[in-house]
Amino acid sequence: MLQDLAPTADAWQQAEGIELLGPVKGSGLNHSTYLVRRSDGQVVQISELLQLIVAKAKRPLDSVELAKRVSEAFGRELDADGLRLLAEGKLEPLGLLMRPGKETTAVPAPKAVPLLALRAKATILPRRAVERLSWVLSPLYSPAVVTMAIASLIALDVWLFMVADAVTALNDVLMTPGMLVALFALMTVGALVHEMGHATACRYGGATPGVIGFGLYVVFPAFYTDVTDAYRLGRAGRIRTDLGGLYFHLLWVIGAGVGFLFTGSPLLLLLVIMTQLQMAQQLPPTIRLDGYFVLADLAGVPDLFARVGPVIRSLIPGRPADPRVLELRPVTRWIVTSWVLIVVPFLGGVLIWLVFSLPFILQQAYAAGSMHAHNLVASAQSGHPLEAILSGIALVMLTLPALGSVLILARAAQSLAVALARRLVPRLPRPLPRHAAPAPAHLHRFGHHS
Repeated sequence: MLQDLAPTADAWQQAEGIELLGPVKGSGLNHSTYLVRRSDGQVVQISELLQLIVAKAKRPLDSVELAKRVSEAFGRELDADGLRLLAEGKLEPLGLLMRPGKETTAVPAPKAVPLLALRAKATILPRRAVERLSWVLSPLYSPAVVTMAIASLIALDVWLFMVADAVTALNDVLMTPGMLVALFALMTVGALVHEMGHATACRYGGATPGVIGFGLYVVFPAFYTDVTDAYRLGRAGRIRTDLGGLYFHLLWVIGAGVGFLFTGSPLLLLLVIMTQLQMAQQLPPTIRLDGYFVLADLAGVPDLFARVGPVIRSLIPGRPADPRVLELRPVTRWIVTSWVLIVVPFLGGVLIWLVFSLPFILQQAYAAGSMHAHNLVASAQSGHPLEAILSGIALVMLTLPALGSVLILARAAQSLAVALARRLVPRLPRPLPRHAAPAPAHLHRFGHHS
């Protein structure tokens, strides 16, 4: 039996707090990949060989001994030099391996920074509170309850279509400042209910949800739920987690509909309509909302945006297919390629429209914002708090789209400049180490509602 060796200058050991989550279930890749969670909660996707290195390094082992143990488990030879290259070039920088007793300058392990991601996040509900609430609410995902809820929503919409007067309800709410503020507050509560749906679906599937918080999606305020642990679930469990927010929104709509049935309140009728419009906005897979994560899990690819460049390069005539495209299963490759061919022109068209429309958007936002700012000051000074609140909300809703448009164009220009610089500056080819594995992907998953 092989004995563990004492730490040496050439020793390797798992980083503190490492948790091996096992193989990816329902992966769209044509090779096995494994998930490892770091102590900071970040999940890293690595190859089978890299996973074996981390798994065998529970205690300090030098490169020779660790390579021997990995070779026995892998079924192919990995020499000490190859292990050092993988450990130094991949696993140590990712924060998965460390050198016991060696003092090094602390460099934070890399984290995922996906395109159009939430930033400036703050916690609203801590992990423990979310775990308890999700456990209490888990029975709502039983098949009988789900079926009944969907049937109830269909019946509610049919009934409202036949008897309700949405135009009159809209006029009543718009003409009553108190009801307009109440609608805004109820929509905000509904957004939190949406996030609780993601967390509860994650818990129902057998994973552990994290915090529910608040962040900025470019400049737009948004709630989010940390459901990174859902990566340990199979495809069905991940898709349930993706759709959990919409399901709880559905329950919120049914509650508002029942309230309207008993009270006839135009506020509740408008809440039913506006919430379902919000639900529809979550479905297109163009940005990182619920529909995007559903498509990603159907395809078995964690980050679709990371495949845009490889897919486009592979479609250029005369160029070989990118390795990140070749590693996809045929069906997954078709799904991802189709998504790229639809989303890239769409987002490109949006950017072009923004370029030509930005002067008009800024001009109109400035004119309307000035008027609402004047109304805000006048209402506050004359003792009309509701009118002041409405003017403040209108001012924010006018300012954010204009500021968001500027930031989106600035980031697009920055990304284009970086891409051009990389093309113009010659790069020396770097040889791959022996037994090199595919580049790992950093995973940190947030179901969010903007």
